[in-house]
Amino acid sequence: MGYSSHVPSATDPDSGYRLYALDQLTDMMRILALKDCGFALDDITGLLHTHDREAVARLVDERIRDQRRVVDDEQARLQRLIARSHQLTALDKTVQYDFVIKQTEAYTLVGRRQIVHDRSEIKPFVHTVLGALEAQFIVPGHPLVHLYFDYTEDAIDLFVGAPVMALPPSLDGLECWRIAAGEPVASVLHRGDYATVSQAGMALAAWIHRSGYHHAGPLYEIYHRNPLQTNNPADYLTELQFPISESQSNSPQEQPS
Repeated sequence: MGYSSHVPSATDPDSGYRLYALDQLTDMMRILALKDCGFALDDITGLLHTHDREAVARLVDERIRDQRRVVDDEQARLQRLIARSHQLTALDKTVQYDFVIKQTEAYTLVGRRQIVHDRSEIKPFVHTVLGALEAQFIVPGHPLVHLYFDYTEDAIDLFVGAPVMALPPSLDGLECWRIAAGEPVASVLHRGDYATVSQAGMALAAWIHRSGYHHAGPLYEIYHRNPLQTNNPADYLTELQFPISESQSNSPQEQPS
């Protein structure tokens, strides 16, 4: 195994137990202590007979950092499990969503930002934006994306844009918004008519809070299948994403029902 001190001095022929001499006891104690710290066999081989305290301390510090990362990841996982449990036992059992943490795809969006006063004004605004793109000979890509910067009872601060391969020479009344690749987001899929899409957004926001995260940007609504692709509202497929950041203290806690 790389270190002779781990080779037993004898093996009991009846039980198969390994027998060690008293001279091996010190090494065995160190081997067991280092294994308990999570060191690999190669590391133990190098540390077994060293008297370099600084080298040992450096390796122990590395193990501490590795273990903290593992603990942080598992605490975050436990927090998400608690949030999932709360969702599954909520009073409203008519809709159950699946929430995931994922990374963003890169989008360069060209569109327009405007304040609308309720959701009934969003569809006409979308057609206005698509018309403005067509007037400048900009071919919109797929999918259409909405960014909600603020949402109150009286006003919705909304950007509507479409992906483009390259920016046109002039935007003339339009603006560009870039979504960088690889940013963490909490995501949920909504299938069906847009009348209930806000319900999915509220459920996602609640799950983010219960999972120990914070909102870190506007809500993205990504229209993977929309009225431009199908006439059946039941087939609409919309992905909602919230950019997120971890809270300062992400220790899992039970949430009141």
